[in-house]
Amino acid sequence: MTTENRRKFLAAGGALAALSAVPKATADSPQMNGLYIHGLVWNRQLATPMNDWLIRLDAKVQVPIGNETPPAVPGFATIGDDFHDGVGSHVEIQQAALKGGQLTITGTITESKTPALIGQSVLIEGQVMGTSVQGLTVTIGGAVFTGAGLVVIAIIAILIG
Repeated sequence: MTTENRRKFLAAGGALAALSAVPKATADSPQMNGLYIHGLVWNRQLATPMNDWLIRLDAKVQVPIGNETPPAVPGFATIGDDFHDGVGSHVEIQQAALKGGQLTITGTITESKTPALIGQSVLIEGQVMGTSVQGLTVTIGGAVFTGAGLVVIAIIAILIG
């Protein structure tokens, strides 16, 4: 056996071994919708400096399908503004639901470049239509920002094994 053939054989054997170690999903495995959301929201009617914020939202959440029990921490999000550095924050998601296309996500800011934002509640809502989130609304504390977003949905079987 040549060195090249040996390498190919070892590579193929390693790939097969790796595949055999992956647990198989069963019919009883819980399933979640994995959502990735990207959007932009703003509100020119708010007081300064918030009236100038163009907030970029990126969120990753797991939403239960049917009567499945939601995960303890279903996801996380970041918010930021390329021009106003102080907006930059991380959000821990506590709840996420997608019912009849209506998306509702609640969380809390856990880290921020602006200490006053830490601990503020965050509510993300919108109507999922295909790959868009229409009427995307992000509420931070009592400040409401609206805009639009995109969503990628993947059904994830939680592997147990």
